[in-house]
Amino acid sequence: MSGALPGRAIAFPARSAGGAVHEQTGLLHLPPGPPPRGGFPVVVYGHMTTGGGASAAPSRAESGHVEWRRISQGDALCARLLGRGIAVLRPDYEGIGSDGVHPYLIGDSLGESMVAAMRARRAVDERLGDRWLLAGHSEGAVAALFASVSDPPDRTAVLLGTAAFAPVTRMDLSIGAARRMGRGAPGAGTVSALIGLMLRGAAVEDERLHRLLHGAGLSDAARAVWDHLGSHTLVELIRPDSWGGIAPSGIGGEQGRELWARLLASFRRNEVARLRPGAQQPPLRVDAALLDEVAPAPLTGALLRGYRRAGFELTSRWWPTHHSGVMHDGRAPSEAADWIAERFVAARQ
Repeated sequence: MSGALPGRAIAFPARSAGGAVHEQTGLLHLPPGPPPRGGFPVVVYGHMTTGGGASAAPSRAESGHVEWRRISQGDALCARLLGRGIAVLRPDYEGIGSDGVHPYLIGDSLGESMVAAMRARRAVDERLGDRWLLAGHSEGAVAALFASVSDPPDRTAVLLGTAAFAPVTRMDLSIGAARRMGRGAPGAGTVSALIGLMLRGAAVEDERLHRLLHGAGLSDAARAVWDHLGSHTLVELIRPDSWGGIAPSGIGGEQGRELWARLLASFRRNEVARLRPGAQQPPLRVDAALLDEVAPAPLTGALLRGYRRAGFELTSRWWPTHHSGVMHDGRAPSEAADWIAERFVAARQ
């Protein structure tokens, strides 16, 4: 990866959504200088949505890549962490940079990518230590949140916290509203592209949905661009000659009613609002955007209230910006990097 941050591509074993172990890919960023005793503290960072195939893999991208804005969205935070002596692992996720379909927004798959990267830390670089923290933006926030309630990577890894930036929540409501509005929905082309990725991802764990997608579940227009989901980045999917040329309401075919019902069921199974803290759940921080077009503020506010009622030790911060803007250097990274570093400092005391 060339661009703002120096790093190197890595590969590590991880369990797929189907249960088999396969190779996944990602990036490693190391701070300058020698590691402290016990090795560098580690943040595993999950990236926002970039697409659903090899061309969308951050580990393969260089500055000037068509998807560079989203691929580099976490660079400001990662640079601040490196400056504090913290190493960063950035998995590409299942099906991105590796074989197979990307299970888009499927929590267990995303969480496994995060945990597996940490599980392989010694093989990736012997200078990586046992103290770690999860972080992620948008789809990556879903990955971090699911990983935070998953089984630990191994007996020696010590999770100290989770930082989630603009987590995607209640997509059933957001997508439902977009379908009702049709082409009048704000960013309708982007919504259609995301729905395509969601359907493809949900079908990984739903055989009936898989059959619908290859039968009468999709409209002719959606079926014509179906293969784009595995070969195009999100920017390319949004274009008028791809999924961006289809209104959200025009994706379903003759059996569209069942198609949407099964997608909504997938949303419910993979909803971050349903997560509950474990017995020794580390602190959680959520940075949210007041003008978020992907995770609207009322829905995120409900998520935060639910987490507090559930017993999460929660720090939250609202920023007057949009979904991607929350990761601009002067916003969430400026405070979240300090919060993350404080978790590591406290663990040494």
